[in-house]
Amino acid sequence: MSTYNGLHWRRTYRYLILSLLTMLLAMTATLVQAHESSTAYLNLNAIDSESQYAAQYELSLRDLALLIDIDPNQDSEVSWSEVKAQAPLIEALIASQVSLQSVGQPCQVTTFAPLAINTRGGFNYLYTDFKVACASTLDNLDYQTLAGIDANHRLLLTEASDDTSLQVLSVGQSPLGSQADTGMLAMAFNFLKSGIHHLLIGWDHLLFLFVLLIPAVYIRKQKQLVAVSKPKSALLEVFWIATSFTLAHSITLSLAALQVVSIPAQIIESIIALSIAFAALNNLVPLLRVRAVYLAFVFGLIHGFGFANVLVDLPLATSARVLALLSFNVGIELGQLVFIAVVFPLALILRHTQFYKWGIFYLGSLISIVVALWWFFERALG
Repeated sequence: MSTYNGLHWRRTYRYLILSLLTMLLAMTATLVQAHESSTAYLNLNAIDSESQYAAQYELSLRDLALLIDIDPNQDSEVSWSEVKAQAPLIEALIASQVSLQSVGQPCQVTTFAPLAINTRGGFNYLYTDFKVACASTLDNLDYQTLAGIDANHRLLLTEASDDTSLQVLSVGQSPLGSQADTGMLAMAFNFLKSGIHHLLIGWDHLLFLFVLLIPAVYIRKQKQLVAVSKPKSALLEVFWIATSFTLAHSITLSLAALQVVSIPAQIIESIIALSIAFAALNNLVPLLRVRAVYLAFVFGLIHGFGFANVLVDLPLATSARVLALLSFNVGIELGQLVFIAVVFPLALILRHTQFYKWGIFYLGSLISIVVALWWFFERALG
């Protein structure tokens, strides 16, 4: 019986190590994909009759560049003349990938207004205004922008006549009009899902939580790392870290989403990267002899502005905006709890091992510094 238990434990131990190694490799792979929300906007409004519609569609130039060569001289700067030169191709792309439909038939684009560029959340967006003619009332959208390229891309759809009709859509078929799931409750559920999704695909936010969580199973005695003897103390530390981070980012997320405070996205994203690098460096060389809970609060204030990118510039009334904010924030907390539920039990089980100490704590912190600094220079240089 004891032999069986020994073999069972060794097998479980190998699975735990493999799980943590996989997680570490996944985070290392983010060197080439600094987290920035990929969000497009579509507003629909019926005109003249129930079969004629005006549409305004906005897509970030960063995302457009994945579909069309809008920087032919390869100088990493997209000029208006470069965008304008590709107008026919852009219009054809939008007509095919933002397909409005009625009774199973695609609506026909009748006119395209001249293209324009505007700014949302510190990013440059292509703005298109076009009209479509449908066989009957509009009832479906087949959205294919960035299909097969960016699985995290989202479309925020609104109808000008209804402040509560905002929907958060992904690639694929979505019902519109009377068939759509709209209203306050539907919008709250939409933003709850969006908050969970935003946290779990936000590698920079996850990496920050990672570097705060991995020391939670240690205490420092005479400059040495010692695994906590009782899980309860580590559990309390994680509880306070999560609570502190939640409180801090909720404050700045609310200020930004309600448009009380506005800070350029490039600055926020760059500081978020630096916060990760500093927290990871503090694991290796304690620069600030304070508990991680205080770092979580201070840097959580910065991360809150990063979370708010999804909610900035939404065409919503104040009551609807507050509901979207609350739902989105709850979603972020749920996503955060999912991440903690995966990482912390593994850290707790492996805290006494050399693999955790050198492979996860030291090497993980070092990799996090490299990744975060890569993100910082990538974002700071635009």
